[in-house]
Amino acid sequence: MKQIITSPAYSLKDFRLLPGYTDERSSVNNVSLKTRLCCQKEDYIYMELPFMSAAMQAVTGVEMATALAELGGVGVLPLEASMEDQCKKVKTVKHYKAGFQTDIITLSPDALLGEIKKIIQETGYSIFPVTDTGVFHGRLLGVITDKDFDPRYDLDFPVSERMRKDVQAGVEVEDLKEANRLMIQYGHGFLPIVTREGTLQSVVFKKDLDKHIQHPHATVDHRKRLRVGAAVSTHPEDLERIKELAANDVDFIVMDSSDGFTCYQKQTLAWVKKKTNLAVIAGNVVTREGFEMLVKAGADAVKIGMGIGSGCITQEAKATGRGQATAILDIVNARDEYAKKHPYIPIIADGSISTPAEIAVALALGADSVMMGNFFARCLESPGKVENRNGRRVKEYWMEGSKKAQNYRRYHQNPDTFFEEGVAGFVPFAGSVYEVIPVSRQRLKSTFSTVGAANMGEFHEKAVLELQSMAAFHDGQIHNMIQAGGEDEH
Repeated sequence: MKQIITSPAYSLKDFRLLPGYTDERSSVNNVSLKTRLCCQKEDYIYMELPFMSAAMQAVTGVEMATALAELGGVGVLPLEASMEDQCKKVKTVKHYKAGFQTDIITLSPDALLGEIKKIIQETGYSIFPVTDTGVFHGRLLGVITDKDFDPRYDLDFPVSERMRKDVQAGVEVEDLKEANRLMIQYGHGFLPIVTREGTLQSVVFKKDLDKHIQHPHATVDHRKRLRVGAAVSTHPEDLERIKELAANDVDFIVMDSSDGFTCYQKQTLAWVKKKTNLAVIAGNVVTREGFEMLVKAGADAVKIGMGIGSGCITQEAKATGRGQATAILDIVNARDEYAKKHPYIPIIADGSISTPAEIAVALALGADSVMMGNFFARCLESPGKVENRNGRRVKEYWMEGSKKAQNYRRYHQNPDTFFEEGVAGFVPFAGSVYEVIPVSRQRLKSTFSTVGAANMGEFHEKAVLELQSMAAFHDGQIHNMIQAGGEDEH
């Protein structure tokens, strides 16, 4: 007999939160949004902000991943790039705010200044250490900058003729605060760190200190480098990609699949856990059975959501999917039962989230973080182009299941049998993510405070959600008035 579930599945839009008692401890200024992203060995990767940008071509590139990590969240680089390009993007993010940088362009004293001019023009870099071998971990001989030579007349001279040899360096400094203190003491924007024998170990830049001051809650690893994730498929050709991503210090990988309840994810998880030390976020699933299969296979976090993205047509094309609120609640209950005897597995709500209310409801239901596409696609830092349409500024936005994306592997398809599970279109332009995130952070902290929660654990415990009728939902929106300046889009 066929199993028929007659109770309806609910959307995040169907719920609102009831206020709880707010005391001094849970006042807005005391609320912490810190959350667990995924397991990592015996501990977790943490974020100060429970926001992830989706592994979509229209959402996350180097610029978005960098900005979001600086602001306390994390980005996931999509799969469409070649293995080499994806690894290059990972390295770019990892070294953007590195604190102690160990992979910068280093010069030989015999290199010609004409070569340096070309490097400056191609990369925009202006400060270069000079070592005896011309590689980073050689003996430090000096430093050359774009101010130390004349690009019109000195191009045939070797670097040794123009480099500065009286370089003030930190000796075996391991603490970033001490490195920054020395840099300020010496009055330079650049501090090499060397061994007692003079071998170059790392470099600290003043701009990194400035960024740390501006963004004190950045998501960083133990070496103070920004964290970043990368999407992979379960196809055999991506096993080499996974190894290369690990070699390039990616912080975690995300199984890029619209349906994670498969033998392929189970097999790939087993392989990754055997061959690497990488943290793996698996999914997507919408049932407790899917969750249980993935965690038993070794998943360090699980993504929830199917067929509910703003431009997703999976439910129309295949009749598969589930209301996001119901999916989260079902899996969170399974996760909490699992956590009684096993490590706590973080849950990521992925899809149907583009407003502050939807973020709050997803977290209140028990998700530890949210992955968003539409929300971030609107920002300047996403890869889509900004256009003017009918007097409004909009950005390109396309689904991974669309013809434009051609991400066949995510949907277990090939070019000959491809059918769309997503569309391409536009979203309103919202400005820079550096402007959007602070407001969103404050809204979410205010929600926590109203519920009476000082942190994520208390929010999960104390939040009381209530189903809304259509009339009640209507009353919670702008109604019976015309806004000054015209209607906003809802």
